[in-house]
Amino acid sequence: MIGIKVDGLTSVQQRLLGTTRKVEVSSQRALIKIAGHIRDAEKAEMGRVFDRPTRWTLGAMKVKITSKMEVSVGIIDTEGAYKRAQNYLGTQVSGGSRKLKAMERALQSRGLMPAGTYIVPGVGARIDAFGNIATGEIRQILSWFDAAERWAGSTQNMLQKGRDKRRKGTKKARGFEYVAISGTGRSRHLQPGIYRRTFFGFGSAIKPILIFVRSVNYKPRFDFGGVARKAFNQHARTEFDAAFIREFSGL
Repeated sequence: MIGIKVDGLTSVQQRLLGTTRKVEVSSQRALIKIAGHIRDAEKAEMGRVFDRPTRWTLGAMKVKITSKMEVSVGIIDTEGAYKRAQNYLGTQVSGGSRKLKAMERALQSRGLMPAGTYIVPGVGARIDAFGNIATGEIRQILSWFDAAERWAGSTQNMLQKGRDKRRKGTKKARGFEYVAISGTGRSRHLQPGIYRRTFFGFGSAIKPILIFVRSVNYKPRFDFGGVARKAFNQHARTEFDAAFIREFSGL
């Protein structure tokens, strides 16, 4: 989050003390305009450094009026649940390991995923147009393990009756099930994770959907502060001049 504020009056403003309200209005208008330039510059940088960022991700960069003489620009999470922009975009700014996603916390709370591990897509995962695990598959997995309520206030847990129905399949769709693999004992040849087993005839096939890994480290890619400073330096004087000229043109 970047904050922009006016601290006191400049020498020019001191000479205009008789029109304090106009000075405040001019400054407020200029700050909002500058913040808009910074927001647009940050979104443009996100489009440059990230691979096909979603409209939701770009829309998380917002302008917020925090006080009479202060405006902030930053990542404001509007959706919550399993996608938290401050989490995954924050790691792109500072690097390091990200926080746990709500989906990971839900699986860990059910004892399906070891503490201290993270999720990465397996080869069998459905990937959306932006390279992320498809939301529908995430919901189906959590519902299968009755973890949906822990995830986002959902009441769509599948329960035993729903799991039995999907294992059976239909004439048009093969039966399937999700299984949690620990990677030990009889499953030691498999990576720990969530797998989907599809039934056909007298056999079945299994594919990894979510793989559990011990660390997920990011290198800084998004120069949030540098972009903000550049945009401020480029637009601050012009916007303050324009705001004061507009407000005092009638004097």
